[in-house]
Amino acid sequence: MRGVSGGAGENKGQSHGQGQDLPRLVILPGLDGTGLLLAEFAQVLSTFFQVQVITYPTDEPLSYDELLGHVRARLPAGPFLLIGESFSGPLALRLAAEHLTRVRGVILGASFARLDLPLKSVLSSLSGLLAWVPAACAPMWLLDGVLSNGHATASGRALLKQALQTVAPVVWAGRVRQALEVDLLAQGVRVRQPLLYLRASHDRLMPANAAGLVASISGNARVESIAGPHFIFQAEPQACTKAIVAFHEACVAMAAPR
Repeated sequence: MRGVSGGAGENKGQSHGQGQDLPRLVILPGLDGTGLLLAEFAQVLSTFFQVQVITYPTDEPLSYDELLGHVRARLPAGPFLLIGESFSGPLALRLAAEHLTRVRGVILGASFARLDLPLKSVLSSLSGLLAWVPAACAPMWLLDGVLSNGHATASGRALLKQALQTVAPVVWAGRVRQALEVDLLAQGVRVRQPLLYLRASHDRLMPANAAGLVASISGNARVESIAGPHFIFQAEPQACTKAIVAFHEACVAMAAPR
């Protein structure tokens, strides 16, 4: 069994936006990988873009390298903008480094190139325990407090609960470990395309230096703060879309012949 619209032989992802003349935009989801939590954001974006959400397997623990291959096989043939939400930021950055002409610009939302956290090695070692505890057992009040700063809507909490129940515990454990151990700076990844980092101003998960580390591997990065929690795409879809549309317009202007 594969992730929602993400498995072999299935559609290449959840698509939004019907206009064939609209620019393409690909979204790589956060830690759950289901795309369920991105539905409203993708709908808002679909006014301006042909949106494709690439989802991940729900019962198969894959490394970042393996997920990279999974995503590559589902990318559109032509040029596109690429969004990496939280966990998927390292994937978006690596894909941009690989596809200099197809990826016209990169947007990261509350994400990272390396997580500088206290006791990170201990956390990585303990992440294996998640494989034995269903994520759906986590108290919703705690998840809401950390991810949405206590302001999630009823529908948002329902979608989060659905995502928690959909993804196997061993997958959660593997992705947490991958996020804690990845270091794109040490890998020498460089992104040459325009890059927009959307920083959630009240993010309770990302370290304070997350945006700066992402900017350090790019020669053309801009950091924009949006008031809200770690789940910034869910909490502020309109504000995020406005920033992304402006970023796309700037990318087009930079690429235009002079």
